[in-house]
Amino acid sequence: MSENADFEKRALEALLRYREALARVEALEKEEATAHQALVEWHGRLEKSTSNPATPIARSNLIEAGQDAISRLHNIRFAMSEATAELKSAFTTLVAFDDALGYLPIPKATDSNVKNAGGSPEE
Repeated sequence: MSENADFEKRALEALLRYREALARVEALEKEEATAHQALVEWHGRLEKSTSNPATPIARSNLIEAGQDAISRLHNIRFAMSEATAELKSAFTTLVAFDDALGYLPIPKATDSNVKNAGGSPEE
């Protein structure tokens, strides 16, 4: 029985790790969408600037803004790649516990894990 309790405890820890990794990936997806939108808007400003001759300073600022947008998007995508790998690892661990136990234990409801569970307008 003690071995099963230890497995359940470790499975709950793995579930928490999975939830945290999933939340991180979801947050990065939102950041990526925002960064991508900023890049699209920058591209529109760039196209407008080619039809209207801009001052060298304005053009330089526009180019710098584009470089910053590209760099931000690159950094977010790199972080998302790492976060996705962590999520995959956490999922693999959960599957192993599910196979070993034949089920995944349900954590007891606490304020910290209930306040963000469901009910959001996006769901």
